[in-house]
Amino acid sequence: MKLENEKLLLNEEEAKIIRQANMFADEMYAATFLRNSFKNHNLLEKLSEEEQDIKFFVECIRTYRKKNFEIK
Repeated sequence: MKLENEKLLLNEEEAKIIRQANMFADEMYAATFLRNSFKNHNLLEKLSEEEQDIKFFVECIRTYRKKNFEIK
């Protein structure tokens, strides 16, 4: 999962997880669910130290909700 030029780039596995996280109305709950799901699926290792911060996941949820994403 990457944020590039205000666009969220996802693979199939990440897209499945973010769809589940998006069910939470509150963006902080959604971001926390997303971060924990990444941790449970061992996907946090692919992210940099900065990207592991909850602020990154909040921004990912916001971008996803704006439908500004691409699945590769």
